[in-house]
Amino acid sequence: MSERRDRKRRASRALRFTGALALLMAVGGGCTFATARVLFPHQHVHAALPPMRFTHAPQPDRKTILLIGTDARAGDPNGNSDVLCVASLDDAHHRVELLSIPRDTQVAFPDGRYRKINDALALGGPALTMHVVENLIGLPIDHYALTRFDGLVKMIDRAGGVQINVQKRMYYTTGDAVHGKIDLQPGLQHLSGEQALGFVRYRHDALGDIGRTQRQQQFLVALKEQLLQPQIIPKLPGIVMDAVNSLDTDMTLVELGKLGAQAHKYTQYQTIHETLPGSFHDPTHGSGDLSYWVVNPHQAHYIAKQFFEDGITQSNPIQDPAVTQTWRVPPSVSKPANTTNTST
Repeated sequence: MSERRDRKRRASRALRFTGALALLMAVGGGCTFATARVLFPHQHVHAALPPMRFTHAPQPDRKTILLIGTDARAGDPNGNSDVLCVASLDDAHHRVELLSIPRDTQVAFPDGRYRKINDALALGGPALTMHVVENLIGLPIDHYALTRFDGLVKMIDRAGGVQINVQKRMYYTTGDAVHGKIDLQPGLQHLSGEQALGFVRYRHDALGDIGRTQRQQQFLVALKEQLLQPQIIPKLPGIVMDAVNSLDTDMTLVELGKLGAQAHKYTQYQTIHETLPGSFHDPTHGSGDLSYWVVNPHQAHYIAKQFFEDGITQSNPIQDPAVTQTWRVPPSVSKPANTTNTST
C-alpha cells in the first residue's frame, strides 16, 4: 500500500509539473517568430519613453509571463528570440490574454540605440528581453519562459500532433541546418511536430509577420486543446523530459507546481489575443536599412493597458504609417472606435 501511495504521489507531482510546462509551451507556441541584428536611422523612429523600473508585488489574481521562443540549442545563450509573447493568466476576469509582439518591432534599448526587439536575447539574455518588453508595453512582467524549437517539435509529436486548417500552400527553404524546409498543402489536417513548426514559422506572404501571428494564434488554440486532453496522461513522462530539455525559466519548481495544479481551469477560460498595432517600414532601395514594425510607444502603453485590464482587442493591427506617427492618447478613457471585444 505504501509503495502504491508513493507511486500516486510521484504521478501527481509529475502531472502538476507537466501541466505547468505544457501550459507554458502550448501558450508559447502560439505567438511570433524573429531574426536580425541591425540598427536603424533615427529619423524613422519615435522618441522613446523614459525607461521604467518595475518593482511590484505579485498580483494574487494574475500571473504574467514573457514567452520567448528560440532556435538555439541547449546551452547556447545567443540564439534568435523567435517568439515574443506576453501571456497573462487572469483569474479575476477568467481570461488567458496573449499579446504578440512582432519580431521586427523597433524599440529603444537601455543604451539609447534603436534595434529590432529580438536583439535583446542575444545582447542580454531573458533579463534584457524582459526589461525591453516591460518598457515597450508599460506594464510589469512576473517571469519568463524560454522554449526551443527541438523540444517543441518532440513534445507535439509525443502528444500526437495537432489538428490545423492550413489555408494555403506553404513552401519555403529556410536555410537552417535543422528544420530547413517548410512544405505544407492546404486543407484541414493533422500536423506532426515538424509540420506544425513550419506552419507557425512561415512568413512569406503579403502580411509577413502579421499574417504569421494570426496563424500562430490559430496553432495556439489547437495545441492547448491537444496538450490538456486526458488521454495525454500516459505520455506524461516523455513530455516531461521533452519540456525539461527545452524550457528555461526563472520560475521555481514550487511556482511551476502551483501553475500546473491550476492548468485544468485555464481550459475553461476565455482566450483573447492580439498583435501589438503599428505600421510597416519598408527600406529605401540601396539604403542599407531593413524592414521593421514601427510602434508608437504611447499607443503601445495605452493598448496594452486596455487589453490586459479590460479585454479590449484591436480589430486590425496594421495601421497607415501616418496614423502611427501622429497617434495621441484619447482625451477620455472611452473605448476607441476601431476596437472590439473578441474571444477564442
